[in-house]
Amino acid sequence: MYETEIRNKEFENIEKWNNELILKRMLESQRNAFDAVENNLKTIETAVSLAVKKLKNYNSKIVYVGAGTSGRIGILDGVELIPTFGWPKNRVNFCFSGIDVKKASEGSEDNIKLALKHFKEVDITEHDVVLFLAASGSTIYTNTILEKSKSLGALTVSFSNNKKSKLLESSDVSIYLNTGHEFLAGSTRLSAGTSQKIALNLFSTCLMIRLNKVYKGFMVDMKSTNAKLRGRAEKMLVEITSCNPSRAHETLLKTDYNIKLSIMMINNFSKKKALEALEKTEGNIDKALKMK
Repeated sequence: MYETEIRNKEFENIEKWNNELILKRMLESQRNAFDAVENNLKTIETAVSLAVKKLKNYNSKIVYVGAGTSGRIGILDGVELIPTFGWPKNRVNFCFSGIDVKKASEGSEDNIKLALKHFKEVDITEHDVVLFLAASGSTIYTNTILEKSKSLGALTVSFSNNKKSKLLESSDVSIYLNTGHEFLAGSTRLSAGTSQKIALNLFSTCLMIRLNKVYKGFMVDMKSTNAKLRGRAEKMLVEITSCNPSRAHETLLKTDYNIKLSIMMINNFSKKKALEALEKTEGNIDKALKMK
């Protein structure tokens, strides 16, 4: 039996508890997720370092793979890379069983044909970083795509809450998130799901920092797609360059709210020279500013 499926006898009569106690004990059980991630920081660091090497190739992409709860957690992380870090839409993709967010479709996690179909559609190659999520680590859908991805030479990184799982045994980097028994036996949307989301947050954010998507603690490749974000971009530019708000606004208008390009231009680069410097330095602003 999987670790997450075992009933904790401490919780066998929870339906008889009052609401305050239920909520308190449930919150306590969630802390297992933080401990599980903390115990894997070195492994997550290794995954980031290997992923950076792959993703410096512009033909590469990040692919999230999962079924049920794990698949939905992967989507939450992946879709945010585009607006938050300006990650290209064509360089992030997903393989997950079930596409109707209003309808749980856990039965499809055993569907090998569906896994092979999605694998082919996403077109995973040796250049890619493929992230696999499964609480049990035994999901047929997820393991099928893992086998195919490994055979092509893609970097495979797995997140699972079951130590003796096929998923962890077969991946290049295996992140075992030991959250133990769930508050509700088998309900992996609780501690297991929380641990996966935290681990993905750490992995993807650190990855984007290493890929020059962050400067002085700001998301400088952020897509300013609404008034709130355009206002944030202007404040960001003022704080980074010490220019006045009107100059920040005018410069961002000239660059179509490209924050990196605006930083360079306020530092007396022409638009052409700024673009060349950013391209040569792979978007590293510190290095680009030294190319005057």
